[in-house]
Amino acid sequence: MLFDQPHVVDGVDLGDRGRVVAGSFFDAVPDGGDAYVLKAIIHDWEDEQATAILRNCRQVDAAVLVIERLIGNANQDPQAKFSDLNMLVAPGGRERTLDELASLFARAGLALQGATPTASGLFVIEAAPA
Repeated sequence: MLFDQPHVVDGVDLGDRGRVVAGSFFDAVPDGGDAYVLKAIIHDWEDEQATAILRNCRQVDAAVLVIERLIGNANQDPQAKFSDLNMLVAPGGRERTLDELASLFARAGLALQGATPTASGLFVIEAAPA
């Protein structure tokens, strides 16, 4: 399933590979998935909006996979810190530490299950209904 705003998915045809659903994750997410993947989504938003998105994902009772950069300790991973600065001046969001994401998950009714680094510098952060 590909879920995005109507103007984004208008005209998209996945054929027999999946279905396209138009909507806003601020209203609700479609039911029926085993896992919901949010790549470079949560970092676009401040905590209140990010929690609302995650809460809507929690309502469908499935795993949530957040793919983002993580802010590490001082003098670690400057790419995440540069991305954090970019998020501040562009859309208004921010990169977060794993603890900060765990806190967002908890407020949304989710529990952090783990974080797996990838070769690209991104992490796959898994949450499940609490």
